[in-house]
Amino acid sequence: MAGWIDRWRSATVALGCVQEAEIRSRGGRVSRKSFFAVVGTGVLFSLYGTRRPMSWLVTAKHVFADPAEDWRPSTLGMVFPDSHRRGPAQIVDLPLQLTKAGRRCWFPHPDRGVDLACLPLPLHPRESKSGRPTSIAWMDIAATVDLYEGAPVVVLGYPAAFDIPDSPRAIVRQGIVSWVSPTRPGSEVFLIDSHVFPGNSGGPVFRLPDNMDRAGRRPDEGGITLLGIVTQARIQSLPLLAGGKQVDLYVEGKKASEPLLTPSFLGLGLVEPAFRIKQLLVSATNRHRRRKACAP
Repeated sequence: MAGWIDRWRSATVALGCVQEAEIRSRGGRVSRKSFFAVVGTGVLFSLYGTRRPMSWLVTAKHVFADPAEDWRPSTLGMVFPDSHRRGPAQIVDLPLQLTKAGRRCWFPHPDRGVDLACLPLPLHPRESKSGRPTSIAWMDIAATVDLYEGAPVVVLGYPAAFDIPDSPRAIVRQGIVSWVSPTRPGSEVFLIDSHVFPGNSGGPVFRLPDNMDRAGRRPDEGGITLLGIVTQARIQSLPLLAGGKQVDLYVEGKKASEPLLTPSFLGLGLVEPAFRIKQLLVSATNRHRRRKACAP
């Protein structure tokens, strides 16, 4: 185990769905195998109210619904880190109901332009084998002063290209905060210089303690805090080359050829800040309470 990162990793879960694929052996025998296809990453939060703690799953909104991609799942599966599964029946640790009777069970951020959403979970805050909590608390969410360009960060997530093993754990990547809004730092999206890929959406970004603050002074040693949630990987389209030459695409009915483009990841990730996570959780808690009060 990696020590200090265990707690944060325990709060980072994989979201996806079970799919089947045909597997052909060397002898030509064809069989079908079930596997967990990752569509995003989620973060577990525990909010302690006046009555009892409430568990929430926070992720990027487009993981739950993305009309532009015609993605409207009614259910998803959740896989806990370090969960030992045996056989197809145990691929998913917790099924998630996203819609019920035509009504969504999850709550989006009150600002439609913010790519964040959360879902209440029928879970109680757990503790790991080491006795540490396996969810993020309100006090773990960073303040605006923690967010500045050059701050070192750690990013956790389950890239879609990563085949989840029998005992899954989020992949760890490091980077820095590369851009923060000069007019509204802390309340607008920011960029990180770190490799994020499809499947990382909804994954947490943590600020590591540094030996200097925004002003370049040595601050008191602080703890690790949650800076935000990854929502996008920055991608540019570049001409495809083969043998040093550009590959052109000829379309029937057109005289001129078009360059065949291929996506190229820039190594930059777009992150929704901690301030918006707080807004989401406060709004969702109030709406969830009203919904339960109106339920028959």
